[in-house]
Amino acid sequence: MLRLQQLLLVLAVLLTSCGTVSRSVVSNEEVALPMPEQRKYEYYFLETLRLEQLERYDEAFEMLQHCLAICPSAPSAQYKMANYHFAFNEKNKAAEALFCAVEGAPDNYWYRQRLASYYQSNREYDKAIDVIEDMQKRFPKRNGELLPALVGLYGHTKQYDKVIDALTRLEVIIGKSEAISMEKVRNFLLMGNTEGAFGEVEALAAEYPDNSYYRVVLAEVYMDYGRADKVEPILLGVLAKDPDNGPAKITLAEYYKQQADTVKYLAMVDSVMMCAEVNDEVKVRMMAQLIAEDTDSTWVMGLFERAMTCPMQSARLGHLCAQYMIYLQQPEERVRPILLRMLEVEPDHVPARSQLLSYAAMRGDMEEVVSICSEGIDYSPEVLEFYYYKGVGLCYFMDRPEEALETYRQAIRQIGEGSDAQMVTDIYAEMGNLLQELGQIEESYACYESALGYNPNNFLVLNNYAYLLAEKERDLEKAEQMSRLAIEAEPDNATYLDTYAWVLYKLHRYEEALAYAERAVAADEQLGDVLYEHVGDIYHGLGNTAQALYYWRKAINIQREEGVVDKNLEKKIKRIK
Repeated sequence: MLRLQQLLLVLAVLLTSCGTVSRSVVSNEEVALPMPEQRKYEYYFLETLRLEQLERYDEAFEMLQHCLAICPSAPSAQYKMANYHFAFNEKNKAAEALFCAVEGAPDNYWYRQRLASYYQSNREYDKAIDVIEDMQKRFPKRNGELLPALVGLYGHTKQYDKVIDALTRLEVIIGKSEAISMEKVRNFLLMGNTEGAFGEVEALAAEYPDNSYYRVVLAEVYMDYGRADKVEPILLGVLAKDPDNGPAKITLAEYYKQQADTVKYLAMVDSVMMCAEVNDEVKVRMMAQLIAEDTDSTWVMGLFERAMTCPMQSARLGHLCAQYMIYLQQPEERVRPILLRMLEVEPDHVPARSQLLSYAAMRGDMEEVVSICSEGIDYSPEVLEFYYYKGVGLCYFMDRPEEALETYRQAIRQIGEGSDAQMVTDIYAEMGNLLQELGQIEESYACYESALGYNPNNFLVLNNYAYLLAEKERDLEKAEQMSRLAIEAEPDNATYLDTYAWVLYKLHRYEEALAYAERAVAADEQLGDVLYEHVGDIYHGLGNTAQALYYWRKAINIQREEGVVDKNLEKKIKRIK
């Protein structure tokens, strides 16, 4: 029974996906049985069907075995048994059962169809063809279903002439169509019969004389297979009746390109780009090709600018135009209108808005930075960069820290599994710095922890977090470890060296602190009053009041020049005096 229980996992799909299951019934195709055996067979077979409907496949299998014990050659039972063997991946046994079913009921369409499918899945294409060709004779009314299968099988076996014959017969049943005609064309060409291909497309164009599309297709086939002399008259004829026919213009442009007629080619490209009937994808491909061919940039830019005046379906053409202009190092005043045009069409186009943001930042226009980011958040709330730069602008350039803090909090609500880890850690870091300045120390700690959770090697966060802990004289061992990681990564960074010296000072490791403080001064004497005050404090800790006073005075002189004097520093100097 254990083996049969596997059916619960695989047989349900097989039986429900096969369209022939519900058609397997006890009928006059069964072999003749004495009445008592016939009734028993019918009982067990109907039980098989009932149990399968209840998905009790192990019990159904047992009922089916009873059927075959009564009549081993019963086609319906053999057919069902084949499905079970397929479920067990016993292909040979399944094939034997199918053969038996087909032999016992030669006029059962579904049994033969299943056998053909088996051969096809087993890549025995010739055998599958034999079965379906025989089915054509037995079931001529089903040719509409059988011919597509034969087309595929003939194609697998590279019998291209038979593919064409099958498609021609299919046309008689369902009528001429582009799909069938083009498949016939493809097979004619695979046979090397270009005349046959031309004739097929010509017949299609003649069948639909009012459909210009088929005449364009005919021109394309002529152009690709050696009848270039016929291309231009056909396409010009199409354009005479329909001047805005995009496919005709595109094909004619390609024709002129093949003929190396540069003047006509560029003129037709211009016509394509100004045609409202041509979609943006085609225009983008055409312009990309011109750029790849190193076409004169002045002419390309002129074409871009004219094309951008036409109604746009998307921002794709504008995006390519902007990229090309940036590649050519065009100034902002030329690129900016293109970016704004893109945003008119697609307000959520992130690259366009990001480029505008970059221009505003380079100009130092923080009000525009904030405005661009605010609109970006409205249209693309998932893009964290807009929150980050808006917060930076509000906090450091516009003195609106509370608004910056709320912006960062909005950003945190947008963080998800797909968010960029570096941007997330930068947002948490900026939020931590801002909370520290606003005196919300516990929240600042939490933000620094979150930032390091996304990027444990963010050295700026490690430095700032360590400095805050040192200032609050909290978790100084942790602060020392974080600060050491930062200076190991950037040993000449004066800010990081100053922080490490300050942490060591708080740990009363004055000699070590002095060594790092002196390295900080040597690395950058422009750090300002805080560094000098720290050096003075370290000397004071070592008992060297003269040196302490020297550095404190340097610090307070800087403060006086800046107009803000720290009263605590004044008191330290007075106490020593």
